[in-house]
Parts: sequence; structure tokens; C-alpha cells
Amino acid sequence: MRVGIFGGTFDPIHMGHMIIAEQVMDELDMQRVVFVPTGVPPHKDASSVRASAEDRYDMVLAAIAGNGRFVADRIEIDAGRPMHTVETVPLLKERLPGEEWFFITGADEVSNLLSWKDPDRLLEEVVMVAATRPGYDLSQLGHLEARLKNFDRIFPVECTRVDISATGIRRRILQGKSIRYLVPEGVHKIISGRGLYRADGKRARGELLKEERS
Repeated sequence: MRVGIFGGTFDPIHMGHMIIAEQVMDELDMQRVVFVPTGVPPHKDASSVRASAEDRYDMVLAAIAGNGRFVADRIEIDAGRPMHTVETVPLLKERLPGEEWFFITGADEVSNLLSWKDPDRLLEEVVMVAATRPGYDLSQLGHLEARLKNFDRIFPVECTRVDISATGIRRRILQGKSIRYLVPEGVHKIISGRGLYRADGKRARGELLKEERS
């Protein structure tokens, strides 16, 4: 069985994530995609994550409801500490059935793979799926070839381009604008019902600007 792992802060999970997961699963004939929300992010200041881990996990559950091949795992949330992908993957492989394992992320993130912890060891555990937009210049991944002995385990998959970002969604909420159809309906209900991304608006606006500049 082929299993894909889709990790991220999912702050919030949105339709862009869902399209990538569905199209990669279809393209590579996967039987399951496991969504793994980050608990404490290892690569960024934890304060930059707006929603709590439990809220983000609930949003993932709401987003994948109705798709029997999508599941969620809270391994990184329950760890209560920063976990690197190279730590998470072997633990998931122990607790879930699967014969071929893939890790799904965007091509831009794959381009930064040298900054990840033990990238070659990670590529021994999984095939890295670089979800690309149409027209993406794959030469942007070329700098990895000479630095990674397992470079051949990076596999690009072209997905429908959807210009949606979590930062943009949070900005629209702060501006009082609709996010319907940018996120799954169940996610929209959680955000609205719990008032997520609205608190401390002045500080949040300032930090959104900081995110955009970084």
C-alpha cells in the first residue's frame, strides 16, 4: 500500500492543501494520505502559529471528513515539543500499515531541503513529493543534486495552481472579509464559531506584515 504523509501547521488548512493531497494521491496511486498537523514548529517561532494545536487538529478533521482515504494523526501535537520530519516519519511507519511511503510538500519547501534536519536520512525513509504549480521551473531544485546522495528520491508532481495561502486567509479575517470557498465548509464553521484569527487584531496585523516581509 502506498501512503502519503502531508505535514504542516495548517493554520488554517485550506482548499489549496486539499487539492494538492487529492491530486498527488491520484497521480501516484496512493491508498491513503495522512495529514499531520505540527504541534510546536521546529523551524519557526511558536508564537507565529495563530490557532492552538487542538483548533488546528479539529480543522484538519473537518476538512478531511467525507474522504475515506484521508486520515489525520496527532503524533506531533501529542509530543508536546518540536519534532523534525525525520523523527516523525519512522514513528508513523511503525504505527500505520504501508509498504511505500511518500512525504508531500510544496516544491518551494523542497528547494529548502538542505535546511531540514538530516535530509538524506529522511529521503531514505520516504520519497519526497514536490508538489509543483504549472510552469514551475524545476531547475530551482537543481542545487540539491550535488548535495544530496538520495536526490533521485525527490519526485515532482504538477498540481492545479490555486493561489490560496494561510497568511492571506488570516488577513481577510482580520479585514472582516469572507473566506468562504477558500477553506472547506467545515473549517469555515470552526473558524467562525470559535472566532479564530480575530483576537488581538492590532498585534496580529503587525505580525502578518512581518511575515510578508520575511
